[in-house]
Amino acid sequence: MKVSKYTFFVELMPEAEFYLYNTLSNALMEVDGNSFALLMAAQEGRHDVTAGDYDPELYDALSRRTMITESDKDDFLKFKATIMRMRGQRTSMHLTLAPTMDCCFRCHYCFEKYKAKAHMTEETMEAIVKYVMSCRELKTLHLTWFGGEPLMAVREIEMFYDRLAPSLGDIKFTSNIITTGYHIDEEAVRILEKAQVKSVQITLDGMRETHNRVKNLGNGEDVFGRVLDNIELYNRLAPGVNIVIRVNLTHENEREYIPLYRMLTERFKGKPMIAPAPAFVMDRGTAGGEIDRRTLFNHGERSRFILGLADMGIHSPFVRYPKRFFYECAIRNDMAIAFDAEGYAYKCWEVIGNKDYAVGRLDADGVIKDINGRVLNRQLYGADPFEDAVCRECRYMPLCCGGCPIQRIENEFEEGRNVCCSHYKGHIEEFIKRHIRMRKKGMDNR
Repeated sequence: MKVSKYTFFVELMPEAEFYLYNTLSNALMEVDGNSFALLMAAQEGRHDVTAGDYDPELYDALSRRTMITESDKDDFLKFKATIMRMRGQRTSMHLTLAPTMDCCFRCHYCFEKYKAKAHMTEETMEAIVKYVMSCRELKTLHLTWFGGEPLMAVREIEMFYDRLAPSLGDIKFTSNIITTGYHIDEEAVRILEKAQVKSVQITLDGMRETHNRVKNLGNGEDVFGRVLDNIELYNRLAPGVNIVIRVNLTHENEREYIPLYRMLTERFKGKPMIAPAPAFVMDRGTAGGEIDRRTLFNHGERSRFILGLADMGIHSPFVRYPKRFFYECAIRNDMAIAFDAEGYAYKCWEVIGNKDYAVGRLDADGVIKDINGRVLNRQLYGADPFEDAVCRECRYMPLCCGGCPIQRIENEFEEGRNVCCSHYKGHIEEFIKRHIRMRKKGMDNR
């Protein structure tokens, strides 16, 4: 046996505690100092790990949790086999719908450059329902409402759900929405409750002045204040709905995150279903026009910012214990699909509305016609991390599975320079240390 390449050594000082973390099994275990030193020496010197050098119970635990292994290559193939099976599954669908691509804002960082005022017609809704129901093996359906600004077409949301619901039968259904929050009112909440929306993501761009500068309607309205009032309204009318306040960050507004976080947590104290979280506008190497790439985060800056927040006692989803990432973005699976208001089909919501990236268009019978094979093949099979020599050897691959497929495809086919790596890469020991200390304080960090 040998120490798995996916095993990391974490030493907690001054506590003099010693831990092993494995990205493949996602296991964390504490060991004694002597065993820690022996295993570290074995990894660094590529020595065999001999059972006689360890307590039998410990040796068995190390093996079961993949801290030690007979073959890294076989472990990698087990991981690959799991992902390949998931790519071929037919029982779960992630459906994204943009009932309109229209939006009253024109945020400078937004990738939704293909605005259109059209709203989804009843004929298109019927075709989408037929498409979904044509998937005979379907057991679970998750729907994301997207745009544009989906709440500018809230009536269409209700109309679509009224058509879909009678066909669901035993299919397990969940849904969420991504919105600016500007158009939330009592009627919108009623419709979203009816449509079984259980999670809402609302975007802020900094403190009041900054947010109002980014989301500016030209009439002097305090958009920031209206959105916070709308969040409060939503929580009052639908207290069981999870509301994530996504704060988009660049280097221009990053210093606003801490005072904004504190202001939001104070305003929404006692309302656990409302929580802010940072979101980083990353340097993807292709930005131009209105946005200066020097203001964007790179990989290392993002990780250091997250860790810095944790050191100040500011929790974020990024600092949670890693998830066992034995799945990947659904773009690689036939059962993930997005439709715009006109019935054009896409594999990824990041390109929804840009017909150059449409893989086809629904006809009245719910069949996708005029297939764009080049786009479809790239998104299903292109830039596959399992064919990437760097990713295959990477110790972090079980945590990210190669990262965002669309960004990988941009790199391979469109001269992109995206960094697709997980924020854990290069910093995993620091994240694990923070998890351990939070756990000791009784905090749920999973």
